[in-house]
This record gives sequence, C-alpha cells and structure tokens, in this order.
Amino acid sequence: MKNLWILSLASLGLSCSALANSSSPSYDCSKAQGSIEELICQSDELSTLDRQLQPLYSQAIKQLSSDDAQTLKAQQRGWIKGRNDCWKADDKTECTLTSYQTRITELQISTASIEVPSATYYVCNNEAAFKLSVYFYNDTLIPAAVFSYNKAQQLSEPAVGLLTRTASGAKYQAQNATLWTHQQEATLTLFDQPPMNCKIQK
Repeated sequence: MKNLWILSLASLGLSCSALANSSSPSYDCSKAQGSIEELICQSDELSTLDRQLQPLYSQAIKQLSSDDAQTLKAQQRGWIKGRNDCWKADDKTECTLTSYQTRITELQISTASIEVPSATYYVCNNEAAFKLSVYFYNDTLIPAAVFSYNKAQQLSEPAVGLLTRTASGAKYQAQNATLWTHQQEATLTLFDQPPMNCKIQK
C-alpha cells in the first residue's frame, strides 16, 4: 500500500470555502442510520467535515489500481464503523470531530491535495546505514508527519503520525509508532521496541 502515500502531485482542487457554505452532509439526512449520523446532520461543523471528506475519498479511489482501491474501500468501511462507534463516547461530538479530522488529514496526504513537503533525513543510533526520512505536513487539517526508515537496506512501510500535545518539541502519533522531534533531534519508538535516537543528517 505504499502507493497510497506516493501518488501523483497532479491532484484535486478543493474549494473549502464552498464546502463551508453547506449545512448538510454528503448523505440524505432523511435516511440517516444511527445516532452518530443523526448527530452529524444536526451539526454544521460535522456536516461540513463530512462534505470535505467525500471528494477526497473519491479522488483517492480514482488514483489507485483496482486492488489498492478495494483495500481503500475496506479501510473506509472500517473508518465509518469506527466513527459510528462514537455513540459509546462520553463526548460524542468531540469523538466524531476527531474521527473526521484524522481521516481527512490521511486523505489529504494520500491524494496529494496538499503540496508534498521536502523530506528531512535523520541518522539513527549513530549508524550510518540506519536512516529515517520524514515529511512534515503543516497545512493538513491536523499537522502530520509521514515517516519511514531504512535499516540494513530494508525499507519500512510509511507511517502517518498526527501531531499531539506535548510539553516540548513535537510528537507525532502513528498506529504502531511514535515520532518525537525537537530542534535537530528525533526519537523514533516502534511498537514494543526501545526508543531510537536520531539526528538530522548533515
């Protein structure tokens, strides 16, 4: 699925101002199923996010091969299920809002609707052959970092980390990895492994 994150820069143009003028989601509210879909219909903010997500998802499908498109469709169904599970949350609106913001950020990156930044390269654990590459996205809905590492000529799958609150530096949380950056240094922590210390390659 690497090509989900390495797509053509010739990408879709979204008019966020036009989307913001709509007060209804992308689906028919008279056919809303479940409390979360009903909640979205009642919220201008959530409705706008729903309408912003739809063209991004459609564009991503068009840019992929048949097999990868099927994978993305399955991921989207999983995302919808997770969004609808927000009915279990104490703050249903905040849960749904975060779900949309996260998914839109992922799709903004995968469709290249946000300009791809230049990569920043790090050397980790003082090993010249252990390199970390990071693309810092500051213009996505949630600031994000797409990072992967090359160790012993083995390239990892790209991970998408979303910026989270931290006392100092910047912390990007991915599904099974955490990237913390501060000035010229970074700390990469993979699931159930010791942290790796990295410094910007000069």
